[in-house]
Amino acid sequence: MPDQSPETTEGVGADALATAMQSLYAAAPDAFMAVRSALVAEAKAAGDGSAGEIGKLRKPSLAAWAVNLTARSAPDVVEALTDLGAQMRSAQSRLETSALSAMRGERDAAVDAFVRAAVATVSDAGRTLSAAAQQDVRATAIAALADERASAAVTSGQLTRALSYSGFGEVDLDEAVARTTGGAILIILPGGRGRGSGAGAGTADTDPDDGSVGGRHGHHGDDGESDEAPSAEDLEEALAGAEKALAAAQAGVDAARQRAEDTRERMAVVERQLAKAREADERALGAVTDAVRARKQAEATRHTAQAALDDARGRD
Repeated sequence: MPDQSPETTEGVGADALATAMQSLYAAAPDAFMAVRSALVAEAKAAGDGSAGEIGKLRKPSLAAWAVNLTARSAPDVVEALTDLGAQMRSAQSRLETSALSAMRGERDAAVDAFVRAAVATVSDAGRTLSAAAQQDVRATAIAALADERASAAVTSGQLTRALSYSGFGEVDLDEAVARTTGGAILIILPGGRGRGSGAGAGTADTDPDDGSVGGRHGHHGDDGESDEAPSAEDLEEALAGAEKALAAAQAGVDAARQRAEDTRERMAVVERQLAKAREADERALGAVTDAVRARKQAEATRHTAQAALDDARGRD
């Protein structure tokens, strides 16, 4: 019988990592780094191999933190959203357009309720959710309605960035959920409806073929060996190529994300300028109205004075 100790050790590490992730992604953004450092120190002190993984966990954006906080603080609102999403996806799969149209009002209400809950929970935590962050939360709620995997990501309470749905295809979850080298560990919170709900911490929500927790062990024949094993040189070359491709892809993601942030900032500036311009236009229109009224009054006064002068000259 083969030695099972490495897998057992890995399972213990995964449980400890999942617990740490649950604590970390409940922390406020300004406390994230300190909490992560403390969790790393605790893992090292306990001799747990998850310390390195914990140290690599990404800090969530403000909108992602708001969604995570909402998943913990307002499970009823999240459950209503995810349940409605399941109904909508079911109706869409059966091409029931009339049912989807009937759900439109409920959909808007569920999204609005989710955003309001996020604003309220963030306010209770002593923070303010900006207009841009509220839009990101809204986009995340819409993505959760449209995509089952996005719904599970929202209920996990471990988002690192906001989600968005373009109207077709699947929601891009790349680096959107706290991910380890073994895959994304989704801690389905009470009231959640993501895949693996009720399984507790450490439930994986990724496909077995994508290198996630459920599929990180290769497929072998009955004797446990492949027909033609590649050489170490071939494997090293493949690894180097994969790492290079990953670095290039990551650079592309970072650049695209930065461009998106820059665009949002420029849009916010333009929107503020437009609002100020509209206010100035309203003031200018008001000034024109007042000036016309004053001119008419002056004309009436001049006319009265002229008439009085004419009368006086006629008497003379």
